[in-house]
Amino acid sequence: MIGRTLIIGGGEIDYEFTADYLSKQKFDTVVCADSGLDAADRLGLNVNFLMGDFDSVEKETLSKFLELDCQGDNTKYIKYPKEKDYTDMHLVLEWTTGRKPSEIVILGATGRRLDHFIANINILMLPLENNIPAYIIDKYNKICLADREHRISKENLWGKYISICPFTDKVTDVCLHGFKYPLTGETLRTGGSRTVSNELADGADEAIISLGEGILIVIESKDR
Repeated sequence: MIGRTLIIGGGEIDYEFTADYLSKQKFDTVVCADSGLDAADRLGLNVNFLMGDFDSVEKETLSKFLELDCQGDNTKYIKYPKEKDYTDMHLVLEWTTGRKPSEIVILGATGRRLDHFIANINILMLPLENNIPAYIIDKYNKICLADREHRISKENLWGKYISICPFTDKVTDVCLHGFKYPLTGETLRTGGSRTVSNELADGADEAIISLGEGILIVIESKDR
């Protein structure tokens, strides 16, 4: 068990936002995927596990943390081959999920590389299948997968907008309660945009998403 776990990937990091976010959070374990180590070093984080093929991390940063590993300090180093079937983030998330954390928050999983971003949403299936809450977060978005009831409190709402999209071909019996635009028992299929940019209803303290069969992508977002 590694408790509440932060994973930092090699995507874009808004350092002002991230520093502010982390100042309000408590994580039991910090895991870096490859060049996510550069961000962790700049943020002054204590890294527990460092994993990847290390083809993109700065050499000076890597040397610094490898020295800590050799000295028996907290950072542990796990290297993967450069040529492999999966991304560094996939292998890191798989390893983390296997340690049964209470929750996973992933930073540095969005940015310019849309192929990696789409892959990162797909691999959220790993914690979902193990009933572990997992979120991809950046300055503007909070993303997760849901295959059962999902609640979002007004107090913790990431931004003004809440969107849901089918992750599987269809999602049955979708109900939205506490939303400006509610749904009752709808079937959603891939290929549409009907459930994008919903909002919390006036006077509602929380938004509740329930479903029958299938999996939804849930995105809380803001413009600024």
